[in-house]
Amino acid sequence: MMDVYDLIFESFLPLFYKGKYTEAIEILHQAWNEITDKSTQITEQCDIQYWLGCCYFEQIKRSKSTSEAEKFVKQASENFSAVHKKISQLNNEVEKREWEKIILPSLRDIDYLNKDWHSYFEKKKQEIQESLFKGKTSQPQDAVATVLAVLHITPIELGSIPMAHYTSPHVCHILFGIDGNEIDIPMRLGSSTYMNDPSEGKGLLDLLNQQDLELENKTDGVSHNAFFTCFSSRVNDLNQFRLYGKEDGVEASGCCLVFNKNGDWLIEADVSVPFSSLSKKSGKDSDDLPEDGFWNDEYEKLPLYQVAYIAYKDEYIAEKKCGIWLSAPNKAFNLHQNLAKENLGSSIRFTLNTNISRFGIRLKPVGNEEWHQFRLEKLKEALEELIGFFKDKSAVSDDDKEALEYIRYLFKDFAFRDEEEFRLLVIKPIDSEEIEYCEMTQSVYIPYADIRNRVDEVILGTNYEKTGNQRKAEVFRYQMKQKCPDVKVSRSTLPINPPNK
Repeated sequence: MMDVYDLIFESFLPLFYKGKYTEAIEILHQAWNEITDKSTQITEQCDIQYWLGCCYFEQIKRSKSTSEAEKFVKQASENFSAVHKKISQLNNEVEKREWEKIILPSLRDIDYLNKDWHSYFEKKKQEIQESLFKGKTSQPQDAVATVLAVLHITPIELGSIPMAHYTSPHVCHILFGIDGNEIDIPMRLGSSTYMNDPSEGKGLLDLLNQQDLELENKTDGVSHNAFFTCFSSRVNDLNQFRLYGKEDGVEASGCCLVFNKNGDWLIEADVSVPFSSLSKKSGKDSDDLPEDGFWNDEYEKLPLYQVAYIAYKDEYIAEKKCGIWLSAPNKAFNLHQNLAKENLGSSIRFTLNTNISRFGIRLKPVGNEEWHQFRLEKLKEALEELIGFFKDKSAVSDDDKEALEYIRYLFKDFAFRDEEEFRLLVIKPIDSEEIEYCEMTQSVYIPYADIRNRVDEVILGTNYEKTGNQRKAEVFRYQMKQKCPDVKVSRSTLPINPPNK
């Protein structure tokens, strides 16, 4: 008689990863029959029913009709729910927690497929609260958890939406190990200090009036910094090609790396990974938080966040350009209040109209339109809660300000809205051993991951061959066939003039 785990690992998993789900399900049923005393084999039952749920879940994506998809959703839900019920029967507390981590995302995704937006969102938020704040949240932490739940894009939300990363030919060649680059070089998470937006990380603080007036001629350096790599939903986009990845200053000479064409790029994320340093800094229990030096393992679990854009209302911004409009205290009025408290500006008077400014939030829909509207409502509630809380600066503690570090790099100025940006983000102390220095760019960064088995396509810019480095698309295609045969190479034909010679 074959052991249950032998059946799963030797017979089932090869079929599962080849997409042969009907045959895989038969193997699991055989494994179920191998359990003679089902009352005592809780772990084995959980394993079998979990994988059954996974098989039915994968079949949903390949369904040819709505009725067939609904049948698979029901079967997946029944198996995942059965596992969740059985977990309470386990005696080992560590094993219980591990199973909770495994099964809750599956139950959450079933809620998404059933369009139970409230339940889906609450599960996302609960995971964030428990991972980052250990379930005990203050008012601003609760609002921050809501914002994170809104902007975190899970695999089921992203679906098969392709993501683009624009980079220079030089970097592209290094990442794929061509042109004599034999060393495995990972993609980088760059420091926020060197990004194209000079107000990076400040937009949300402006909205909440948390940019204090500097009264001294110097300031201490920050203890932590954000590192991220950026993606855009605008694939083969002329403006993105013109702005990013240029070589020798030639527009549209870079490369567009395309991820997720097959909907298999993202994996289930660990929402604690980007913020482990903040949790430790705050003195929270960090027994289950990852340590430094794990980029090739833990960073693969980085959550993907969608960037929201903050607009300041003026005569040229139409109401429809933003899905959310908020009222927030005017910076000048806030400054007057602070000065008045110090008896420095009691003679200054402002009318009611100068007390309030209107801010808009632009967030592009991702996936289901009903879910997008639900997200907008939750984001509006959370931001209004934060605006109200931070209105009275005398009631704001350092811990309250610290909570904003989790979300302030997820907002950018409205001027950058056309980028339709998404981010993989990590916040680290400046003295972290993970941070490395690049002599060529004279900047610091954190290694992310080897992307050669993650990229689906490389699109060469229209002017890829028009720089002074005598690059040839044909040569690049040949080299990629040798090194990365599964990555498609194509050539952009977007209309843009070649550079002046």
